[in-house]
Amino acid sequence: MSLRTVAVLATAAIVLLVGARFYLSGHQVPAGQPPLGDLNGGSLDTLKSDFNRNSDRVRVILLLSPT
Repeated sequence: MSLRTVAVLATAAIVLLVGARFYLSGHQVPAGQPPLGDLNGGSLDTLKSDFNRNSDRVRVILLLSPT
């Protein structure tokens, strides 16, 4: 194998390992911050009521998708 191929494979392996570590390490938030929520069919009503209740504050909904 050429040096370039080894470098590309090593970089890809490092990226995959770092991504796996963050994905598998759990979802912890800093002290004092509310826990992260899961968005699913059963939690939409709660999200809507929480969003509407805090209309006097800045609200941000961030949706991330792996695809």
